[in-house]
Amino acid sequence: MSESISIGGSKGHIDEIVTDPIFITLYNFFRWRMIPNCTGRFTCKDQKKVSHLPPVELLCNAGIDLAVIDRLRQYFVLIENERKDPIYVIPFADDGSTGLITYLKMNEENTIRYVHTLNSGSGFKRKLDAINVVLSDDCLVGMAHKPFI
Repeated sequence: MSESISIGGSKGHIDEIVTDPIFITLYNFFRWRMIPNCTGRFTCKDQKKVSHLPPVELLCNAGIDLAVIDRLRQYFVLIENERKDPIYVIPFADDGSTGLITYLKMNEENTIRYVHTLNSGSGFKRKLDAINVVLSDDCLVGMAHKPFI
């Protein structure tokens, strides 16, 4: 039987069981807090440790094997709205039910700060739908992609 974790169940979040190994590794390696009123979505509490890390480096730092990372697909999405930050999206499961959504924000020093959100089955697709993001091959980028914002 594969490993699983139980998440949610408080602050308006539904209780759910997650079996995705990448989700579990990230969830256990870093500290996360539930995003209020966003079932299945978590933001990293270790922001000072991870805000300089692009998504792929976050995965590496958590100990996820490079062979696993190489099989993942990373998308870079510029959102057509002046107040929306560009995002990286990395679905973990083959069915796209879990994944990482990383927002790119500019610091006062004109450097990029990464805000990583970990998303379970109840939150990943719902968030992408809410911001009208469709993961198409047009947005597919390599794991070494450098943003140009």
